Amino acid sequence: MASSSAVAVWRPVVQVPSVMPVASMPAVRLTRRGRAFRAGALVVVLVALAVLGIDRLSARPALAGTAVPAAPATTTVVVEEGDSLWGIARRVAPSTDPRDVVESIRTLNGMRSNLIHPGQALLVPATPS
Repeated sequence: MASSSAVAVWRPVVQVPSVMPVASMPAVRLTRRGRAFRAGALVVVLVALAVLGIDRLSARPALAGTAVPAAPATTTVVVEEGDSLWGIARRVAPSTDPRDVVESIRTLNGMRSNLIHPGQALLVPATPS
């Protein structure tokens, strides 16, 4: 005798929401006031771009006859054994605050630190005469 047994398998019932076709949105319709605003905004943007473009076209490099700011007067000093920027600053401009002169020397020579070496040529501010 063959025994057959039926096994019940439980499966949850899942409801899938039905997908409804979305109607296409109608085109936006502007009122007379909206169309006027859009046109005005477009005019403002175009005028601004035109002004900027004209300004850029009219900008010219300096001509031969125009004045160019003069570079600060400098002299060259060769670093000797035992020299420091502070000592050079005091020697070059004794009546000026050495901190200002040291900063000028560093700026003129593109230095990141106060380290100097014998034989090195440094640009220093010229002494006023």
